[in-house]
Amino acid sequence: MQFLTGHVLNQFLVFVLVLARVSGLVMLAPVWGAGTVPARVRAFLAIGLSLIVTPLVCTTSVPLPENAARLAMLLGCEFALGLSLGLAVMIFFAGLQIAGQLAGQMTGMSLAETASPSFDSNIPVFGELLNLLVLAIFVVTGGHHQLLDALFQAFQQMPPGHVRFSPSLVDALTEVTAYSFRVGLQVSLPLMLALLLSILVMGLISRTLPQLNVLAVGFSVNSVVMLAALLLSLGILSRVFQEEALVALDIIRPVYYSPTP
Repeated sequence: MQFLTGHVLNQFLVFVLVLARVSGLVMLAPVWGAGTVPARVRAFLAIGLSLIVTPLVCTTSVPLPENAARLAMLLGCEFALGLSLGLAVMIFFAGLQIAGQLAGQMTGMSLAETASPSFDSNIPVFGELLNLLVLAIFVVTGGHHQLLDALFQAFQQMPPGHVRFSPSLVDALTEVTAYSFRVGLQVSLPLMLALLLSILVMGLISRTLPQLNVLAVGFSVNSVVMLAALLLSLGILSRVFQEEALVALDIIRPVYYSPTP
């Protein structure tokens, strides 16, 4: 009877640790962590994923913690691991949002802002449009499946209760941030090139027709050119996202995915 009780307690502890790790990922991961997703839905999603994962990782026993402080430390490590995986992808999306802000400033759309539930802040309309477009590409290309696969690999390499943080964690997050800025500029370059040509053409027209109010017409023309350039570059944007989006996870994986001694 005592053996059965200890086994049940151990299984419950494994489930709680798995839930802590999954909750950290669901809190910040794209799509699931958006402010438009109710907290109750995210909670049910975390519990459902934990129920699926727990039987797969129950082969590893976790010693029962001696006190509440030890339990809190285990839960904190698991939550931080899931949080870091979601943060790596969220930083990548933030870099793409910067691309939208750069393009929005050149078109004058930065004067119009909208609430972004993904980042819980007000951003230019074009930045939110690009953010929603990238989210759609993320789902269509199976990015959420790759994110779950990274989570399952983390459970295989670091079972619940055996999380070890590498000193290179800060360096990895810094590298992800620099990488996201680079990709954001790469995405925004075709759009800004189209805007530059539009501005040059409007400048030539203003020299030819001085009576034309370029300031009044320029914002509308630049907005149309920006949307047309975005429409024409959808294929390139999708390809760049497919090739570069998961590099953020590849950068941060070595920090955690080391064999347990």
